[in-house]
Amino acid sequence: MERLASGLRDRGIPVEIVTTDPAASVSSVEVREGIPVRRFPTVRGDRLFYPSPQLARWLRHAVDGYALLHTHNLHTLVPLAGSWAAHGAKVPVVLTAHWHGGGHTPVRRVLHVPYRPVAGRVVRGAAAIIGNSEAEAALLRRDFGKSLPITVIAEGIELPSATGNGSAMGNGSAPGVAEGGPGVAAGAADPDGRTGWTTILAVGRLEAYKGVAQAVRAMPFLPPTYRLVVVGQGPDRDAIERAATDAGVADRVVLRGRVPDEELQAWYRQASVFVSLSTHESFGLAVLEAAAGGVPVVASDIPAHRETTAFVPPGRITLVSGATGAAEVAASIETALAQGRAMDTTGWQLPSWDDLVERTVAVYQRVLERG
Repeated sequence: MERLASGLRDRGIPVEIVTTDPAASVSSVEVREGIPVRRFPTVRGDRLFYPSPQLARWLRHAVDGYALLHTHNLHTLVPLAGSWAAHGAKVPVVLTAHWHGGGHTPVRRVLHVPYRPVAGRVVRGAAAIIGNSEAEAALLRRDFGKSLPITVIAEGIELPSATGNGSAMGNGSAPGVAEGGPGVAAGAADPDGRTGWTTILAVGRLEAYKGVAQAVRAMPFLPPTYRLVVVGQGPDRDAIERAATDAGVADRVVLRGRVPDEELQAWYRQASVFVSLSTHESFGLAVLEAAAGGVPVVASDIPAHRETTAFVPPGRITLVSGATGAAEVAASIETALAQGRAMDTTGWQLPSWDDLVERTVAVYQRVLERG
C-alpha cells in the first residue's frame, strides 16, 4: 500500500492512507513523505479482523471528500467499513481483496460462513476489483460471481539488491549479479556472525498455513551444516520452536523475528535456497522476490506459486506437492541447491512497482470516467 501511495504521489495524484493500528489507543494523523496517514485503534487491540468503530465513523463523515476509495484485504472488516461509507456518499470503490478463499484455522473457517454473504456484498458493490494473480481472480469468481469486473495486476517486488542499499527494481534498473556456487554469495557477510553454514531462508508471517514447520521437519534429512533461518513473526512461532525441538534440530533453526530491511537484504544475499511451503497465497510475492535475487526456490505447488514460475527461467522455482513428506522436501532443497545462485537475472520479465502503479491508475481512470 505504501509503495502504491508513493507512486500516486509522484504522479501528482493526491492520496491519503486510512488504516487501523491495533497498538493505538486513540486515532492519530502523521505525514510520511508528503502522504497523510490516518490511524485508528481497533476494538480491544484486535489484530485478526481489525474492527474499528472510530475508522467507520470517520469514513462516513469524510468519504465524500474523496473522488475514489481504494480498499484492501477482504479478510478483514476494513473494506466493509469503506464500502458502507462510500455507498452512502456515492463514492466509487476499488477493491484489492488479497482473497485466499477461506480461513486458515478451524475458528476462522467457521467465521467465514456468516461472513461470506457480507463479503459478497462488498465485492459486488465495488466499481472495480484488482486481483494480484489469475489464481486469486479465479477464487473471487468462484466465491462471488463469474462476471466480476476483475483486473489482474501482479504485485511489484522488492528486489534483494547486491549491495543491500535497497531495491533495484524500484527505479526500473536491472537486478544485481550474484557470484559464487551453491551455498556461496560473493561478498555476503553472515548477518549473525556465524560461519560455515549452508543457509535455507524462509520469510513471512508465522502462520500455520505458511508451512514453516514442514520445512523444519525436513532439516533432519539434510547435512548437519545446513540451517534454516526464519524471518518474520506471528502466532505460529511457538509451534515452530516445538517442531524444531521434536525433530532434534533446534540448534539449526534460527528464528529472527521481524528484522530491519538491511538485515533482511543480508539474509537474501547469504541464502543458498529459499523455501515457501504455504498452502494458500493470492500471489507468490516472497517466492518471486527471492528468485529475482538469484536464489533458487523450493515452493509449494499451489496456483499462485505456479503462476510465479512464468516470471523466471525454467527450474529456478522447484514446486513440491502439499502431501510431500519431509524427506522429499529435503531432496527438493538439495536439487535446488545444486543449481546455485543465478549469475545474471537481467532480462527476466519481473513485475515492477512502476507497472503496478501505472495499471492501477488506469483502473482509477476507467472508474471515474464511468461516473
